Amino acid sequence: MDRAGMVVISFSVLGIGMLYGVSLLMVPPLVPLDEIPRYEGLNVRTRGLVTDVSETETGCVLVRLAANKTSLLLFVTPSDQPGIVRELSYGDEVVAEGRVQVYRGEYELVTAEGAITPANPSANRIVFMPQLASDPKQFEGERIRVAGTIDERYTSVLYLADTTGTYRLRVKPGRGAIIISELQKGEKIVAEGVLSYDPTELRYELILIAVEQLS
Repeated sequence: MDRAGMVVISFSVLGIGMLYGVSLLMVPPLVPLDEIPRYEGLNVRTRGLVTDVSETETGCVLVRLAANKTSLLLFVTPSDQPGIVRELSYGDEVVAEGRVQVYRGEYELVTAEGAITPANPSANRIVFMPQLASDPKQFEGERIRVAGTIDERYTSVLYLADTTGTYRLRVKPGRGAIIISELQKGEKIVAEGVLSYDPTELRYELILIAVEQLS
């Protein structure tokens, strides 16, 4: 083989190697939950809040995500990298990577335990009541932390107010039964939960996940 032929072969091998390397680095697109049906049969990443977790008889895990007023079922198969899926709680925000398919008339994402990661583990921003009151819709369906003073407390619900008493937010425990009976009126707290709109009462409320008492 002459030198020109060897050069051509060398460049061909180099090109194949580069294409293989690029394919390894390619990351599926991050798709909002409400756009998932457009990607049937494709691999994507999506993001949402955990609203339900259950396990099948075969050891697979079913995770329900919610975002943008849409929900999506994750069919999670076991893998060599267990990840966080069996430790998920209501309100956890995650990013999941997998293939979109239709099962019994419903879109779902087939993924693996190691392909689900926390969406924003370092998000510790605290929202104050006036900020929340100015534009609550931007926080609807999101997991947030709200600072305020307990204005009233009942058996299964409490009301959080700002320092001036101008704004109040209804707060009720979500799944996992956060105990609020030990909290007292006048206490300053940071309430962490998912902001939800109740159409029957025409109001926003916080579905409580955790409480931090402030000194």
